[in-house]
Amino acid sequence: MKPSVLVTVLFVLTLLLAACGSGEDAQATEAQLAQGKALYEANCASCHGLAGEGQPNWKIPDANGVYPAPPHDNTGHTWHHPDEVLLQVMAQGTGMPKSGMPTFQGVLTREEMEAILAYIKTFWGEEERAFQKQVTDQWKEQNQ
Repeated sequence: MKPSVLVTVLFVLTLLLAACGSGEDAQATEAQLAQGKALYEANCASCHGLAGEGQPNWKIPDANGVYPAPPHDNTGHTWHHPDEVLLQVMAQGTGMPKSGMPTFQGVLTREEMEAILAYIKTFWGEEERAFQKQVTDQWKEQNQ
C-alpha cells in the first residue's frame, strides 16, 4: 500500500473512532431510548408534552405564581444545562419556589432518569445536542 493511501486510511479510521466516543458519551442504545420513551410518557409527558413541547405560556407564571412546565424541545432551555444538572432536577425538583416540578428520587432509578434524558435529547436538533454536549463536558471538567 502506498504511504499516502495508508495515511488517508489511518486518518479516516481515526475520525471514525473519535466519532464513536467513549462509553460515557456514546449515543444511547435503542433499548435505552425505548425505555426512556416509555418512562417519559408515563412520568413527564403529562406536563412537558408527548413531543416535549411544554405547556402554553411557559414563561408566564399562573395565578398562583407557578411557572408552567417548559418545553424539552429546542424551543426551551433544557439543552442549555449539563446532564448532571438535568438529572439532579429530575431527582430533586428544581429547588425553585415557583416551580411545579416534582421530585422523582425514590420513584425512578438513576438509570431510568438517564434513559429519560437520552430520550429527551431526541427532541433537539444537531446544534442543540452539540452545544449541550459541550456544556456537559465543561461541567465534568470543572467538577472532577
